Amino acid sequence: MYLKKFIDLQGKAGFSGLFFACGSFGIVDGDCNYTYEEKGEEKIYRYSNEKIALVATFTEKKNGVVIRKDYLENISDHPQEINGLLSRFCLDSNSYEVYTQYNGWQGESNGGWQKLITQITAAAQGIRTSDSATPMMAMHNLYTGKNIVFHLLPNAQWKMTARKFPCAGKEIVVVETGFNDTGLRLSAAPGEIIELPTVIAFCAENKTDLDAYKLHEVYNDMYPRKELPVIYNSWLYCFDNVDVDDLLRQVDCAADLGFEAFMIDAGWFGNGDSWFTSVGDWEENAVSGPKGRLIEVSERVRKRGMIFGLWFEPERANPQSNSAKQHPDYYINNIFLDFSKEEARNYIMEKISKQIEKYSIGWVKFDFNDTTTVDPSGNGFYRYLKGKKLFIEAMRERFPHLYITNCGAGGQCMDLYHGTHYDSFWLSDNQGSYQGIEIVKNTLKRMPTGLIERWNVQKYWDGFRPYWEKEPVGVMLSCNNATWDFVINVNDCFTKGFLTGGPMGWSCDLDVPANYKALWSEWIAEHKKERNFYKSATARILVDSDVISVIEYADPEFRRCVIQVFTKVTYARDLTIYPKTSENANYQMVADQLDRKIITSKELCESGILLDDLKDNYCYTIELLKQNQ
Repeated sequence: MYLKKFIDLQGKAGFSGLFFACGSFGIVDGDCNYTYEEKGEEKIYRYSNEKIALVATFTEKKNGVVIRKDYLENISDHPQEINGLLSRFCLDSNSYEVYTQYNGWQGESNGGWQKLITQITAAAQGIRTSDSATPMMAMHNLYTGKNIVFHLLPNAQWKMTARKFPCAGKEIVVVETGFNDTGLRLSAAPGEIIELPTVIAFCAENKTDLDAYKLHEVYNDMYPRKELPVIYNSWLYCFDNVDVDDLLRQVDCAADLGFEAFMIDAGWFGNGDSWFTSVGDWEENAVSGPKGRLIEVSERVRKRGMIFGLWFEPERANPQSNSAKQHPDYYINNIFLDFSKEEARNYIMEKISKQIEKYSIGWVKFDFNDTTTVDPSGNGFYRYLKGKKLFIEAMRERFPHLYITNCGAGGQCMDLYHGTHYDSFWLSDNQGSYQGIEIVKNTLKRMPTGLIERWNVQKYWDGFRPYWEKEPVGVMLSCNNATWDFVINVNDCFTKGFLTGGPMGWSCDLDVPANYKALWSEWIAEHKKERNFYKSATARILVDSDVISVIEYADPEFRRCVIQVFTKVTYARDLTIYPKTSENANYQMVADQLDRKIITSKELCESGILLDDLKDNYCYTIELLKQNQ
């Protein structure tokens, strides 16, 4: 990525300069008095007046990916209030389409293109960093067909804006990223540094997936993943109806199938019949739910060779909880734990640590099921998120082997910033494979596959009778939303394909007929053999439509490529796919429905791979193995 093409230092307000900033220190807009220096791979631009300094540091990584890290420093002797703080990029040409993603419950990472006429903004609408929108934006140049992609690591309530600006009868296009200025009055103490959201930017040839593999490769190098586990979560099996005897049965089934961790989700805590009013207290319910038998479940899980896990929601407390009543100063709006306060962090740390130690917990799922739109402190949730990260770091220091899943009522906190300190993401509360593959596919445009948990949510129905059968036959139904109100049947290969690529989980009844137990055991055993590949794999979306999706996973050197072709109800008879491979190489092609043969990268590029007689609700898997030459 040629940096200088995106930097305008002509001194024109509205589009020049590397920043827009405003506050008690005045307005910085269009200023061009930057100093420049190089330190190793870093290119550093610095602007200052008598009160503040603004510093932009660019580092170029492989494939032309640029990491931009900016900060504002208060260099005065008095506090300075910040009311606006944005990083600025100036683009060539004036005719663009803009890609953004809406992010909502059961509809995570739902993206689309809009033509840029005046201004397009994507922004976090609340305390959760992916509330309403995901922190990414892409620009498609309608003249050249080229794309520029911007990803944020949102360490505050953020916004990204693409806008046109008139200049001497012409039009300039500017992209700005940084703090959402709604209610922003962030105070920087003398000598304090305020970090803007890190930007990962690069040029992309492919409009379909925006060359997401470039992001995956760089991010995987910067933040390597842990081993991708095989996990069980009780939520979509029984929701909050915790029956210990029934869960013990699930524990034994999970161990027999080869699971590595077993979690009880919400419903284990509380005081009496309602657990909801005890959110924030995190004490086992002795009256209902587990009825004081949680230690029994933990012991059975660990005896069977698995890690025991529990669900928590450290970010929130019910106003009726003891925590909120006894420590109202620890909570924002009497609901949201104020992570910016060290005493509040320490309080929730001790409450959760007590349970981790009591029940020998090795896996936690931290959820976040509420939101508020504006930080009442005026800090744009900057100090809140900084404190939240300190909390996770302290948790890891105390419990080094703890596996931490991030959840935010589904994917409302699913972003690259949280990916730096969590192990993986609960993708969505809609974990059905049929809709889930759409969410996975769109999420791959903004994060690596190893971060994305996949969950199997199914129920075996023994009494189903298709119209062509005289007697009832068994059928495996898949949940197709977050609440089991909508079910669907898909081929087993579709389910297996959906589960491939990240941590592999089940959230359903595991006591199924022997043939499904054998099948699931095979999937789990295969995942354990393949997970190191997916932990660092890049992903490319070769086909992106409502009825056919094709995803290619590969290592950076293309020694191995795994291609998944998902079909829904399609009237296409056949499909030719064109995978990405190394140049001038030979590959062995392995697929159940195709002849095993050696094929050259030139043949793959020119002729592709033909799949004919396409089936509905199906997943074809094709593996390409690079041969020694």
